Amino acid sequence: MTKRTVLAVVVLALAVGGCSNLGLGEASCLPPERGVSSANILTIQAVPTAKYTPCLDETRLGWDTVEWFAEDGRAGFKISRSVSPFLTAIVTPSCDVSDAVQVESAQSDIERYEDIESQSPEIEITVVPSSERALLRSRILVDELEGSEVDRRPVIFSLDENIEQQVSPRVNFALLHDQYVWVVGELGAEEGTVELRSNTPGAVGSGLTAAQALDVIQANVPEVFYRGNWYFTFDGGCITYEFNATGTLAETVAADADDALGFYPAGLVVEEARQQGFIIE
Repeated sequence: MTKRTVLAVVVLALAVGGCSNLGLGEASCLPPERGVSSANILTIQAVPTAKYTPCLDETRLGWDTVEWFAEDGRAGFKISRSVSPFLTAIVTPSCDVSDAVQVESAQSDIERYEDIESQSPEIEITVVPSSERALLRSRILVDELEGSEVDRRPVIFSLDENIEQQVSPRVNFALLHDQYVWVVGELGAEEGTVELRSNTPGAVGSGLTAAQALDVIQANVPEVFYRGNWYFTFDGGCITYEFNATGTLAETVAADADDALGFYPAGLVVEEARQQGFIIE
């Protein structure tokens, strides 16, 4: 078993209810006003090969604490709401991206990969009419329900007008995108009802009014979540963002991570530290 030497842990309690600079300089992306921090120095010592270290410009609403840590071979910080971490940034000598998908990177010397599962806050419903008459009824239905919400989450309707194709493959195609489907047949067009289909357990039914179908969805709607990893690989290292956000945090955590987290050049830390008289091995 590999033995790790814990170097340091710093917990910073943040003011609840607004954004603020990290303040103490621990893992900050801003140039140091009072000299390089001990946190940055220990990060370099923990992963001396890494070209970059993770940093944080400012916090967001709901980010209650930042716990910075460093040990042999890894360093970074955890961001928590209450006592539950939902976003962790870690630098290591390397990382396994074999299960991830490469995406566009904002920096030419950094490659970016993502391995994410998520449930967005929007409720997507595809309306699939079976005939010309059902199509006319479906258009009226979609217009009437524009702006609807389920559990305070917006409902986005799309109308499949390709009535020349069979209903079954059109429904299956929509369900591949984890959408809810309302099938409007001849009887439904006459009675003003739909057949609800979905991949969500319990969220099915036939002969339902639009209001009843929305109620069934609300009773079974999945929780919003954003889970998985972003990987940033570069010379001598890798920075991983680990996500485990649910509810309102999940709705904004990806955009907030892109905006508030960053990469501090390790060489700049070394230069600043030596100017202050520190010896970096």
